[in-house]
Amino acid sequence: MKLLLSLLVLAPLCACTSEAAPRANDAGVLALGIPGAVLVEPGLVSSGQCSEAQFAQLPELGYRTVIHLRPATEQGTGWEEAQARKLGLEFIRIPVGGAQDVTEENARKLEAALKDRSGGTLVSCSSGNRVGGLFALKAYYCDKQPAEEALRAGLRAGLTKAEPEVRQKLGLPAKP
Repeated sequence: MKLLLSLLVLAPLCACTSEAAPRANDAGVLALGIPGAVLVEPGLVSSGQCSEAQFAQLPELGYRTVIHLRPATEQGTGWEEAQARKLGLEFIRIPVGGAQDVTEENARKLEAALKDRSGGTLVSCSSGNRVGGLFALKAYYCDKQPAEEALRAGLRAGLTKAEPEVRQKLGLPAKP
């Protein structure tokens, strides 16, 4: 019996290896000063565009995945794929050029990308507005949240200027 109890106590310790991914340091990512950065949930930050220096610090903070919504042709972007390869980050680009591309299809792409992530994840665009819009539609179409709750999820994730279009897509009345 003592042997069995000893094994039960030691088993979780043996399961930890030095190869385990570091725990996401959300506070560290928020402290980088990335424009519009907000914590959506533990290990998941929504933000605007990172600088190359901020981007380079993500791996040491336990962030392993970047989902970027700016098209590679948009001014100030397009360098991230090469930098991600150098840093060992998984990089996924879902081109969302503006509110017109905040669609159910792109929300489903975001959901799929979030399911396959490892470590902390940064979802970014230029300001966080497109990210918030996609989070609202993901909450509505994928997570089956009521429209008002989905909109609140989007606002918490950075939705600002595209709110009127997102409200319309959720079937909500225009803001008074």
